[in-house]
Amino acid sequence: MFSQGGTADRSWTRRSVLRRAGTVAGAGAIASLAGCAILGADHATYWSESGQLDGDYDGVMAAAREAGYDVEEPYYVNDTESRGVHPDGLTDLDERFGPDYRVFGFSRYHTETVFLEFSLTGEQPSVGLFDDRGTFEGIPVDSVPPEEWLIEQFTLAFDVSETDAREYAEGLREQAAEGTDTPRVEVSEPLDFPGFYGAVESERTDVLGSETGGDGWYNETSLRDGQRFATVAFIVQSMAVIHRDGSRRYRLKLDRLGGFNLEIRLPVGEEIPEEEYRGVFRRMFEDVGLPPETVDGLTFEYSPSVW
Repeated sequence: MFSQGGTADRSWTRRSVLRRAGTVAGAGAIASLAGCAILGADHATYWSESGQLDGDYDGVMAAAREAGYDVEEPYYVNDTESRGVHPDGLTDLDERFGPDYRVFGFSRYHTETVFLEFSLTGEQPSVGLFDDRGTFEGIPVDSVPPEEWLIEQFTLAFDVSETDAREYAEGLREQAAEGTDTPRVEVSEPLDFPGFYGAVESERTDVLGSETGGDGWYNETSLRDGQRFATVAFIVQSMAVIHRDGSRRYRLKLDRLGGFNLEIRLPVGEEIPEEEYRGVFRRMFEDVGLPPETVDGLTFEYSPSVW
């Protein structure tokens, strides 16, 4: 069944993700995954707001194929290439997010604004030091966390000795002292995400989760006594269920956590009566085992062309 994953703290949809990507772990990778579906193509587009619902993801996929729809999957946001890492040994996350969820990155907060960001989308993991107060002249010296706190975070997240963790911590602190905009080090030792996540679970008193909106981007925020201290950026698989009517292409995008969004592509300048396109989507929902009345409450937007 689709899992709601906690209270929603923000909605990550394919159209909002580019505007917000700088605020979460692994943000640079999200821009490449979000694609340019409506940013540069010679077609008209209808699209809906995103939503969340309950259902059986694998059952929807099977029903869609049985009904004769094209099913494109798996997607990771809007890309078919998987990135990030899939940690071994976290059975509860496998059950919650599906067998091929990905971790794109995670952050550990020293204060509400100063944090380490662990990025997992390059050839090697990298760790950057950030201050959300937004200075363009590097991180203020008084914002740099103590060396011992930095060492603790490296030893939590990687299979690394304290000596090597100290070298990484010193590297970040030296870059900050030199005025580097974003102090960052690459880490060659193996990632220990289960160790990091286990420590986060043991510390938190509450957890918030974002809505996924059909693209499968799930940002989990861990709180301790009401204070944010860690975030993790997950990607769960999503699929596109496609119905073609001549030159019109209707798409239902659905992810494993129950997020969805709807889109129609058609020739430049062409329009469809609202009741007609809502009727098509209602039939699609019914055919794949989703409640068709969901379509009635959605707001759609239209662009005659993106040029």
